Amino acid sequence: MLGLETCGLIAVDHESTILDVNPQVLGWLNCARHEVVGHPLEEFLTLRMPLAEADGQRPTDATLHGVSGVVRPVVVGSLGENDGGVERIAIYDVSPRSSFNLGFRGAEAKTERGRQRLQILLNAAVGFGNVRTELDAAELLVDVAQRAFAASSVSVHLTKTGGGLFQAAGVNPLAAHWPSCLRPAGMVTLLGGKVLIVRSPEEADTYVPDAGMSDIYRAGGVHAAIASPMRSHGDAVGSMICFFDHPREFDEEAVPLAEALSNQAAQAIARIRLEETLRRAAMHDEVTGLPNRRLIEEDVTRTLVQGYSTLTVIFIDLDGFKAVNDLLGHAAGDALLREIGQRLRGVIRDTDVLGRFGGDEFIAVAAVDDVKDAEALADRIRSAVAEPYSDLPPVLTITASIGVVTVGNDGAPVMDQLIRAADHAMYQAKMAGGDRVAVVHAASAPVLQ
Repeated sequence: MLGLETCGLIAVDHESTILDVNPQVLGWLNCARHEVVGHPLEEFLTLRMPLAEADGQRPTDATLHGVSGVVRPVVVGSLGENDGGVERIAIYDVSPRSSFNLGFRGAEAKTERGRQRLQILLNAAVGFGNVRTELDAAELLVDVAQRAFAASSVSVHLTKTGGGLFQAAGVNPLAAHWPSCLRPAGMVTLLGGKVLIVRSPEEADTYVPDAGMSDIYRAGGVHAAIASPMRSHGDAVGSMICFFDHPREFDEEAVPLAEALSNQAAQAIARIRLEETLRRAAMHDEVTGLPNRRLIEEDVTRTLVQGYSTLTVIFIDLDGFKAVNDLLGHAAGDALLREIGQRLRGVIRDTDVLGRFGGDEFIAVAAVDDVKDAEALADRIRSAVAEPYSDLPPVLTITASIGVVTVGNDGAPVMDQLIRAADHAMYQAKMAGGDRVAVVHAASAPVLQ
């Protein structure tokens, strides 16, 4: 009988009338004492075989049932008679609530959880194999992790160019309470390189001492969390954090599951980043290493179309370049283009976009405060191009005809139209003799500088 719950006891006389019963049996029957004592045993206990045929203390199956309709499978055995002829019957609960059945059902539940988690991983592998952007991968990880851990919320943080992390997807309930002096959420997990489990707000203090993490957790309504680094072939990609707004226990499969999901997402993101690197490399000019026209438009859309008051497109066409090719050859012409590309890069800011449009034409796109700033930038470019070139003979001079168009922040700019307008302004500058800037103010005619 080891491993079963507390024993129930019933005392009966020779006629099987109940003389006494312990509180355990009364609780099982959901009856008061007076409802049981004095009643025949058979009203409450149905035996699979009579106790007399059970060979003394050998137990037998039975069913315990109360007046309220309670039915409970039990195992019973006789403890023998005392000197007064009173027989004591021991009763052990083997219902689904008994420790034996709880253990058995617990094993079944664990098996079912394992099956469900395996299915989640298989489905996630298919999903991560099909994602095409980093944000799609991050959002998929949020969805999968939230279902896998039954988390209240999940946040995914990815590495960014130049270092640091940014929240790419999900909800971080700690964000509103996160002190600005702390590293970004997920950074401790990323740097530690292993899964972190926080079982209580107080435990969060052990990972980031002297930062008041327990107070931050309480303010965000977070009781527990599990955080996993996202790494691919040793390279840090980001972090995933699952939050729970209630106390949460973590079984032995929690860490492997978090690692598996994070690694799947990390591999997908690493693949996407490699594909993007290769794609962008194919969109650079072979001579100058600058972006081509298509990549210029992508970079402008990604980096400049937000938060500017005025956007300027500067179209640059070299004066005198054809003579360099004719007299010195295309190798000298390519060397000149590379040097001009370097000069232009030295004039504009890192946040501005510069590319080679084709031939001896370049394009610069920049967010400026107003039209005067656009004119000043274009004139600095003109001056940089006009500086002498040590590898060219004095007879060959290089200048630039520059067209400038500006547009206010009153809608998403159409790059193709802006480039055509700047090209038209450049043509006006060249027709006026070159080495000058022509500016288009919105829809007005070009103004020569």
